[in-house]
Amino acid sequence: ANRIQLGARRLAFYTSCFTENYRDVCTAQKTEDVRFLEAISQLVKEHHVVKKMLEIYVNQLLEGLTSDRITRIRKILIGMGVTIASGSLTNQALTYSIVMAASYSISIRMGATTNFAKLSAAGITLVSYYGYVQLAVNAANRLKYQNPGYYSALYAAKLEMLYFIVEPVISRNAHRLNSSRSDKDIADDIVRIIR
Repeated sequence: ANRIQLGARRLAFYTSCFTENYRDVCTAQKTEDVRFLEAISQLVKEHHVVKKMLEIYVNQLLEGLTSDRITRIRKILIGMGVTIASGSLTNQALTYSIVMAASYSISIRMGATTNFAKLSAAGITLVSYYGYVQLAVNAANRLKYQNPGYYSALYAAKLEMLYFIVEPVISRNAHRLNSSRSDKDIADDIVRIIR
């Protein structure tokens, strides 16, 4: 019912296209619709968009870390009971391990995949589908203000309109990423993503 209401309201906003004073609303909405379709296109091309969105986030989380810091973070994570694949201790290896653990956790627990499965379920009206566009817009706008760097990275990959899928996981770390974070802070962020 909520999605149908959002979809109907979004459709009603298109009446602004006929009013000179609200052309900016019409233009913004058209742009959002196009971005959503581009995100769906990315989903069709790459079936692992959730992993890609998580990878972008984790890469930003670990950006610029030295191998010593990665080793310390890995030790902290192991001390917290997080199983991280051993091997070469590089940003890329740690990112891969975190993304795989988070993806596994998401698919088992509540998952982002469940949110998207609802989108493609048969029998939902077109207006209800359009409600997902508004949910996506709302989530993308929240991300734009909470974490502009991550938003920009998703935007460049044409995935910001699918952020609503991983928002329940990423929003646990509701702060902006910065280089002054301690190893413990980064490890805590990783744990919140995985669990």
